[in-house]
Amino acid sequence: MIVIQGRGISAGIVQGRLHCFHRVGAAAVMRAGADPEEEKARLAEAQAQAVRQLEALAERCGREVSNAAGLVFSTHAMLLEDESFLEYITEFIDREHCCAEYAVQMAGKSFAAAFEVMDDAYMRERGEDVMDVTWRLLRGLAGAGAGGAELGGPAIVAASGLNPTEFIELDRSQVLGIVTQRGSKDSHAAIMAQLLHIPTVCDLGSALREDYHGRTAQVDGSAGTLIIF
Repeated sequence: MIVIQGRGISAGIVQGRLHCFHRVGAAAVMRAGADPEEEKARLAEAQAQAVRQLEALAERCGREVSNAAGLVFSTHAMLLEDESFLEYITEFIDREHCCAEYAVQMAGKSFAAAFEVMDDAYMRERGEDVMDVTWRLLRGLAGAGAGGAELGGPAIVAASGLNPTEFIELDRSQVLGIVTQRGSKDSHAAIMAQLLHIPTVCDLGSALREDYHGRTAQVDGSAGTLIIF
């Protein structure tokens, strides 16, 4: 038996199979020589698609969780239309003659970093929201669809961290609990877990290992512990 201490953020005790969630990546590499106008057109198309997706998620989250929780995705849609964010991307494309994916990735990192150095814990977590929006744009540019993890039955979801999109797209009828390597009570996914009374523990660090996938585990959201059997 292995006991890992983290930080409890949503009370309750559950036991079941641990499912390690892997984010589908869309990391971009620098490719010079792209046509800036073509890349900006691709960006505009991905942006419009992302806004439509976020409007649908805001409606769904408001219906399934709360109106306040639904505002998370409305805020994400606003970021996608933020002039400074978009100008950073388009100016990067014009300057570097690179693909839109790389410019989006660089903008996301830059804007997220600005939040992550802030003293206020709530504001630091907003860097995760920036990366959520960045991930959505990258997925759109890659032509990939959205969708939650396939859990294959009731399970405790384990991840390095969960952004709001990944949380709301999970089949929550299959989610027994949630454990993450990082995160805090101020993250939007944590707030949603509390509203839905899903036992959740964060800040488990590297002690939460991928090779625990499939093992029986117990989550105590009050004590902040994960037990691996």
